[in-house]
Amino acid sequence: MENRRINETFPDALKPIMRQMGSDLSASRKSRRITQKDMAERLNISRVTLGRLEQGDPRVSFGTYAMAAYVLGMEQRLLSIFAQEADPEFQKQARLNQPKRVRNLPEKSFGDMDF
Repeated sequence: MENRRINETFPDALKPIMRQMGSDLSASRKSRRITQKDMAERLNISRVTLGRLEQGDPRVSFGTYAMAAYVLGMEQRLLSIFAQEADPEFQKQARLNQPKRVRNLPEKSFGDMDF
């Protein structure tokens, strides 16, 4: 099989995370008593691809991981991946972008308007 470029450029730090994600996906499938054959059919992928998915292979598309989460009823958990509330860098920038001081705005003259 051809050695794809992603295998050469994929960061070593992400490899155990992907393996854990694949392992967790496999455990979730098994806990729901779904066979690999049934899961592959539901995802419209081959059993070989499902095996790669459950091993955390980075060549499997994110869309396939998202579909697997959907089939397992876990799609809402995908929202937390890039959630701003859970991102410390976003929170830091939000705090830094707040005004340094707050001043009273001058009262606007409404002229002869009677309220």
